[in-house]
Amino acid sequence: MTLTAPSPTSAPGADDAVVPVRRVHVTKRDGTQEPYDADRINRAIERAAVGLPDQISKVTQIASELAITLFDGITTEQLDEAAVAVAVQNVKDDPDFDTIAARLLRKVIYKRVLGGYETDLELALLHQARFPGYVRDAVEDGLLDPRLVTHFDLDALAAALDHHHDERLRYIGTVTMRNRYMINDRHGRPLEVPQYFWMRVAMGLSLNEERPTEQAVEFYRRIARLEYLPAGSTLVNAGTSYPQLSNCFVMQMDDDIEHIATSVRNVMWLTKGTGGIGLSVTKLRSEGSPIRSNNTTSTGPIPFMHTIDSTLRAVSRGGKKFGALCFYMENWHLDFPQFLDLRQNSGDPYRRTRTANTAVWISDEFMKRVAADDDWYLFDPADTPDLVELVGSAFSARYAEYVADAQAGRIRRFRRMKAREQWTAMLISLQTTSHPWLTWKDSINARALNDNTGTIHLSNLCTEICLPQDRDTIAVCNLASINLAAHLVDGELDWDRMRASVRLAVRQLDNLVDITLSSVDESERANRANRAVGLGVMGFTDVTERLGYAYESEEAYELIDRVVEFISYHAIDASADLARERGPYANFAGSGWSKGLVPIDTLDRLEADRGVPVQVDRTVRLDWDVLREKVAGGMRNATLMAIAPTASIGLVAGTTPGLDPQFSQIFSRATSSGKFLEVNRNLVHDLQRLGIWEDVRDDLLAAQGDLSAVPGVPEHLRAVYRTSFDLSPYAFVEVAARAQKWIDQAISRNIYLASRDVGEMAALYQAAWERGVKTTYYLHMKPRHTAEQSTVRVNKAEVRPGAGVGGAGGAASAPTTTPRRGFGFASAAPTTATPVATVRPSGVDGGPAPALVPTTSGAPAAPSAPSVGATAPARGGFGFGRVASPSAVAQEAAPSTTQPDDAPSSAVVPDVVLEVTDVTDVVDGVACPVDPMERLQCESCQ
Repeated sequence: MTLTAPSPTSAPGADDAVVPVRRVHVTKRDGTQEPYDADRINRAIERAAVGLPDQISKVTQIASELAITLFDGITTEQLDEAAVAVAVQNVKDDPDFDTIAARLLRKVIYKRVLGGYETDLELALLHQARFPGYVRDAVEDGLLDPRLVTHFDLDALAAALDHHHDERLRYIGTVTMRNRYMINDRHGRPLEVPQYFWMRVAMGLSLNEERPTEQAVEFYRRIARLEYLPAGSTLVNAGTSYPQLSNCFVMQMDDDIEHIATSVRNVMWLTKGTGGIGLSVTKLRSEGSPIRSNNTTSTGPIPFMHTIDSTLRAVSRGGKKFGALCFYMENWHLDFPQFLDLRQNSGDPYRRTRTANTAVWISDEFMKRVAADDDWYLFDPADTPDLVELVGSAFSARYAEYVADAQAGRIRRFRRMKAREQWTAMLISLQTTSHPWLTWKDSINARALNDNTGTIHLSNLCTEICLPQDRDTIAVCNLASINLAAHLVDGELDWDRMRASVRLAVRQLDNLVDITLSSVDESERANRANRAVGLGVMGFTDVTERLGYAYESEEAYELIDRVVEFISYHAIDASADLARERGPYANFAGSGWSKGLVPIDTLDRLEADRGVPVQVDRTVRLDWDVLREKVAGGMRNATLMAIAPTASIGLVAGTTPGLDPQFSQIFSRATSSGKFLEVNRNLVHDLQRLGIWEDVRDDLLAAQGDLSAVPGVPEHLRAVYRTSFDLSPYAFVEVAARAQKWIDQAISRNIYLASRDVGEMAALYQAAWERGVKTTYYLHMKPRHTAEQSTVRVNKAEVRPGAGVGGAGGAASAPTTTPRRGFGFASAAPTTATPVATVRPSGVDGGPAPALVPTTSGAPAAPSAPSVGATAPARGGFGFGRVASPSAVAQEAAPSTTQPDDAPSSAVVPDVVLEVTDVTDVVDGVACPVDPMERLQCESCQ
């Protein structure tokens, strides 16, 4: 390893001096070693940077930073991962580095699945040549459905594969696909490249078609172009040997021990199949309620909820993460105060839920009593059993009768309180624990077009599903989402393409109902009888930014109104056409559809029953009269639309989730697939067009991604790129209300609020109810948020004597096998002499919230970062994405006391400092993801 050479300064004949020369060898997969070939690596980086501006400087930056991470004996896989990680850590400077990282990572995937290649043509031929064998082998191994071999022309499907669609995938999307959706063999070896994955999903959703090969190709082309995507459970299981494809399950627990036990069993099976669950416990009698069969009293619903919460943790979702469930309770239940405490950190752990979420099912009667400052009575469901089934004015009338019975002493177990007292308790709990989510039962039931099959008692895990259920029925919904950003072409929405995407998505969802399997009979029956689907949207904020609209503007409100009307119209039309082709759903007769009603018609019904105006714009742009006549003739699906959060598939699509605004323009995202640096490409491109990106980049990073705190930015861009806490929270309500009038189900609507004033919260949620919003989801409060910041630069001029070639404070050493989380490299990987991380925090976990600064709009702005003199250990670095403990960071930062035999005694190494903004949410001293979509993927929550 050590070579001797004459010193360049020595004259001939002088004493020879020796200069140690460091050589690095790469360990190949077969265990043999070869000298590190820098030219070969540089060519690979060059290919990954093809077509990007300033290609040479980007390649040089990655190659030079990669060189300082190398150590002798590095494996080819470690080398690939290091190259990707170096590209990722530069994303803060230019999103083009994300493109390079994604290409490098996909090359790793290609090599592992398809083998080596040199040219693009070779890659295309490998995709096609190996596809039929991949399907046949996976079927033989029991991984894929045997019908994928018998029902399809595999050669024709292989010919349709186009690996150039991979260019649409960003780095985080590629990692998410690989870690969450693409299948491995029994030994954990990857079997799919992205286009195999898309085709497998398309095949799995075409099994019931008369011409399955043709239909699979059509589905494939749409989803491979990311124009719409099926939801997570569908992507995981489509085409596999166990096609559990449905996404949402909504069930109610009855008040008897047999049904409680059955419900626990059903939760276990549905959780195993990766479905998200909503579970109503309103029917369960309250604590202390007499049980006549054995002359004892009930323990109430809380212990049973704790049992189910433990069940979620015991049965992991397909090995991916804990089960996901939300409990629902109506707020007249006598045990509702205990329900409010379920998510508190303190208290009896046996009366808390650590995994399951909670939501409250609120009546119009309660909202009116809050407005009137009237009394509110809590009852035992054993005394008031019919309240669960009643809605609207019928509920109000019967509730008043029970109140009179309580006042007359005919009901003995009740509690009286001010409605505003309970309303305040809900809001305080929502503020401190993000639970319970607020949902409105009468808005949902009065506007339901599938109202002929019973009362809707709850929503689902993410609050967007509105389906009836009873003792023998577990309602099921099947989801997909239109990617609005993929339909924006040259500054205009391509309405023809969107129409085609909507119609194809509805057909694919209807196919899913016939193909999916369920381990629970109650859900299987409901799925086939109602064929409920929920087509949603994602990328709304992505589109508004690219069009130059502020989220809080009439242009944005008009956009969401027009877009959702268009999607709703054509989804309903497609379902009516499918009914003519395949027949209407079993429960069509007697439904609102059968009476010629469409979603917007139900606003009048809600308003009449409520007796309070629904305050929402009612502009109509399309000819709904023609569609009313058509739907009366038959509908294939009981429901058509629901806007889900799109937490994971939004990452794959590379767009903003659901209807959510940007949380920050630069922030770190921690998901179950790793830790990622997110930079808003739209903002960077706008700033680059103005020629000021280089000037404001560091200021934006220092401002934690808040553009309003960056000087020198034009005012119109500040408006377009206002982040979630800088927007008026009423903008979120208005966007939801405009969309909701066209949607037969509901919207998973996150709310962001900069103030902790309970009065402001009350007014905001009151406004949501008045505008006809059916449900809300997480509430995110600004004062919880603090941030850690660190700097990230590679100073190639600075040298530090006594450091080894491998990295900080020591010579290159053999790799350790510390498990690592981040950037998708979750398996054991080398630390390779980790560089020193210099951390300059702008806040500390659990510390006081920074003061809010009023803005000109009246809404509090993001706080300025307080100055903190002390340093703190890094949570994790973006160089290799490893999340280390403070002690581990300190240990790595210390000089190494060991060196390999051939290490030079006075080598020099550039000083590497990691730089990234790491934003965290601190709740009761516990750090949680800030980005709302991350909460759905956080291992500690779900």
